[in-house]
Amino acid sequence: MGSVIDYIECPNCKHEAYNDFYYKTGEEYTNCGNCGYRYSRVIINREKKLNELDETDWKINELKNPYGAYRIKTYDDIGVECGTLPTKTQFDELKQNINEKINTIEYCSVSRFIDNEIKVEYIIDNIIKK
Repeated sequence: MGSVIDYIECPNCKHEAYNDFYYKTGEEYTNCGNCGYRYSRVIINREKKLNELDETDWKINELKNPYGAYRIKTYDDIGVECGTLPTKTQFDELKQNINEKINTIEYCSVSRFIDNEIKVEYIIDNIIKK
């Protein structure tokens, strides 16, 4: 399935957000790694042909004002795990879970959109500084 990946202005924080549009189906995903905003538009009725779909055949999810976005880098991986924290409760759970794995994590940060600014907090920062 083909898609077009683009970077757009986040509707929440106005910083750069990632947009993935599947041109063959019309499905779309937007994620902001700065504030945690996310949007998805997916087909829920796959039995119909694309030209027969109406608004009831789609599921749209939008998280407009999330608590924040997280990034976790472990020593063993080359990539970074990223995601959204919809609520403060999930932020508190992340902090608890991360602290139990402190020896395997290079860094864990949470960025939040507060007072029209992105504020970054490092929960774990084991990056060797030269």
